[in-house]
Formats: sequence, C-alpha cells, structure tokens
Amino acid sequence: MSISFYSLGAAEEVTGSKHIIDIDGEQYLVDCGAFQGSRAESDRKNRNLGFDVSKIAAAILTHGHLDHCGLLPMLPRNGYQGSIYATPASRDIASLIMLDSANIQFHDAEYLRKQAQKRGEKFTWQPVFEEQDAIQATNQCVGFSYRRPFLVGDGVQVEFFDAGHILGSAMALFTVKKSGTRILCSGDLGRPGKPIIKDPDTDIPAPDYLVLESTYGDRLHDNTDDALKKLAAVTLRAVKTRGRILIPSFAIERTQELVYYFHILLDQGIIPGNKCSSFF
Repeated sequence: MSISFYSLGAAEEVTGSKHIIDIDGEQYLVDCGAFQGSRAESDRKNRNLGFDVSKIAAAILTHGHLDHCGLLPMLPRNGYQGSIYATPASRDIASLIMLDSANIQFHDAEYLRKQAQKRGEKFTWQPVFEEQDAIQATNQCVGFSYRRPFLVGDGVQVEFFDAGHILGSAMALFTVKKSGTRILCSGDLGRPGKPIIKDPDTDIPAPDYLVLESTYGDRLHDNTDDALKKLAAVTLRAVKTRGRILIPSFAIERTQELVYYFHILLDQGIIPGNKCSSFF
C-alpha cells in the first residue's frame, strides 16, 4: 500500500494550513486555511488551492481559526460535495469565521471599487468566495466529539483528541485499517495550565507518523503567574498616569484569556476596579 503526505501551506510559514494525506490514491485534506499577509500575496495564494478538489475524498478540520478554516468555502465553490469533519465546537466557530471573512471581502470589494472609480480606473477584483459559499461549507460540516472514531473513507478511520488550543480544537488521528498505520496531525497545540481551555490530551495511541505544529517549538512561554504580574504592572502604571492600554489580540481565545486575567486581578484587589471599568 502507498501512503504519502504533503503540505500546501503553513510549511516554513505560519499561516494558511493546508495538508493532504494520500492513501492508495484517496486524498484526505487536513485543514484548508486562508493565508494572511499583504493584500496582493494573500489574494494570489488564496485563489490557488493547489490541489484538484475532485480528488478529495474527505476534509478534516482541526479547529476554527481563519488560517485553518478560512478557505473551506472554496471547496463547495469548486464543486466539492463531500463531508467536512470537525468537532461540533469547531464547526460552529468556523461557521462564524467563514461568514465574517465573506462579509469583509464584500466590503473590501465595495471600497476598492469606489477608489478605482475616483481614479477613473477599471475595477475587476472579486472576492475569493461569497457568503453562500461559506453557508454551503457549513452545511457540509459533520460534527464528531472527541474520542469518537469515525470512517472517512474505505478502511480509513479518524479520531479527534483535545488539542487544548481553542474551544473545539483537535488533533486528528488517522488509522489505516489495512496496514494498521497511524498518522497523527496535531493541528495547533495548546499548552497545559491555560485558563478556560482544558490541557491537551496526552493519552493518545502512539502514532507511526506525527505531523506536528511547531510555531513556538523553539521558545519557552512565560508562566501564568509571570504574565499576571506583568499585566498588573502595566495596568497600574496606566491607572497612575491616567493613560490607556492598547492590546493587539486575536478575537478568538486570546481576548477571552485577557478578560479572564483582568477579572482575576480585580477579584484579588491587585488592580482598582473603580478605575478599570472601561475594560469591560
């Protein structure tokens, strides 16, 4: 039997996750994320999936961040009628993300069209996908909970394990029944001890091959206590100087964690609640 793996995104870069496992000619897509970068580079990469949609037997989504789910609407747009497997939470989050992306692209097109008209230029740019494509991709999503094995093809089983990254995030364990070969795709891995989200599962059947996310593989994160001390120091300095705090943060996961940390600092009386009400 023949098994091969290749990446079409997020290999030697940190966005646009898109991977294919080929098992005896049957192709299984793991994530279909949007590339995020400059407008021109993103547009060029996101319009080119890099694979023949008609050859995809099934699609598997590890979690609902844009760089993992953002191009799923391109599947039905290009004729894919199969299932997109995800945890129920990932399906719900991805639905919101895909619709939001379609809406942003629509308004970008309107803005750019008006700018072109002002300059007397011809305008031909169109969104990569539209709202209906996002809705159709959501309709094709099939939800499976953690540790509930399911078949995605002839003798090919997938089982989700908690990746501890965001709500619904999963590691996808492929098992090829014919050979017993196990391939574990980690998706984005969380770290233990985070608030709100459970720790990543560790009792996973040993894989023969591991496809591992490595964005932070060469560094150590601050522990929670250090992060809280730094956040408290910045907050108290802003209160003392009557200043403001601007925090660039992802809308999913990071923002929720920050709000949670602020509540801890308030509850412990470390920062004054009467002067921090504007945070909430």
